[in-house]
Amino acid sequence: MNGTGQDEDFLRTITVLYVEDDEETRCQLSAYLRSRVGVLVTADDGAAGLEAFRAHRVQMVISDILMPGMDGLTMVQRIRELDPAVPVIVTTAFEETNFLLRSIEIGVDKYVTKPVSMERLNAAMAHIARQLRGEGILKRLSSLHHQSEKLEALGIVAVGMSRDFDIMAMSIERALACAEPKSDLRKNLELAANSCDRAACLGRTLLNLANDNCSGGSRTCLVPIIRESVTTVLAGTDIALECNLPETLPAVSFNADQMRMVFGELAKNARTAMSSEGTLQVTGDRCAVNEDRGLPLPNGDYLHICISDDGVGITAQDLPRIFDPYWSTEPTGTQKGMGLGLTLCYSIVKKHGGVVVAESEPGCGASFSVYLPVAE
Repeated sequence: MNGTGQDEDFLRTITVLYVEDDEETRCQLSAYLRSRVGVLVTADDGAAGLEAFRAHRVQMVISDILMPGMDGLTMVQRIRELDPAVPVIVTTAFEETNFLLRSIEIGVDKYVTKPVSMERLNAAMAHIARQLRGEGILKRLSSLHHQSEKLEALGIVAVGMSRDFDIMAMSIERALACAEPKSDLRKNLELAANSCDRAACLGRTLLNLANDNCSGGSRTCLVPIIRESVTTVLAGTDIALECNLPETLPAVSFNADQMRMVFGELAKNARTAMSSEGTLQVTGDRCAVNEDRGLPLPNGDYLHICISDDGVGITAQDLPRIFDPYWSTEPTGTQKGMGLGLTLCYSIVKKHGGVVVAESEPGCGASFSVYLPVAE
């Protein structure tokens, strides 16, 4: 059984709300939950679950996502308006990718896939119990911890993405076999096949990050990777590049492909902010990090790379959210809600032992600082 004895004992003191519209599933799981928690309150849809939450002092919510009437995530959103700190576990199927993206925005704490494994559900409950017991609800909502919880959701999304694009790729391959050479249909199908390949690559990256699979690589100077990534993104634009990256910058340990993604995405973000013209500045130096800098890093020597643009800037309201998965400043169009690039940057750098920090004022551009530990 997962969890310590103290976590198990704590679960027996709390009230849990369980919402599931399928009667058979609800009955089976309710029997298990009653043996694990102090008080179990059940509901068969989102509206009833919301009323039950108002009527009881609930310390944890477990809910299905897809339900008739008020779905589980709408219910959770209403519950969060009443109590922003209550922990939530959702049970979900791989097919419910769109609902998963919403759950990331709402800030769901844990995800248990269907059919529900009692062992995995108990582990999720014990994890939350440990937080409630040892740290308190406010500490549980610290920004860095919350970021790691969101990565778990990305792992589930990545699995669904991989499966969906595998099916799509097979369909395109069959259509290509029937298409006439050099026809418009064949050209369009080849474009679709390339898009599937890129999407599959993104899915693998998400899955590796969510599973904490960040392989090592070179221990050398990062300057050539940065120059290559930035110049590639700016090629064909009127944006001026001012690059001050001394070849004497210290070596760091890094995965080359992942670092190309980081600096390419930061350059792309700057290019979008400046539209068709402007100046992108890239600087690098060696710095000592200590408590005075206020960075979430161990004390030591770090390579500091700063990428600055003179674009539209980021509002104070938006700045804390730019690294959140599936959040974007784009107001309309296909990019709305597809802000994965900066999330990947943050996650890759973090798994290399560093951090990415953003600073900006509206109308005065934005600066992204990347800190990576110097290789011994």
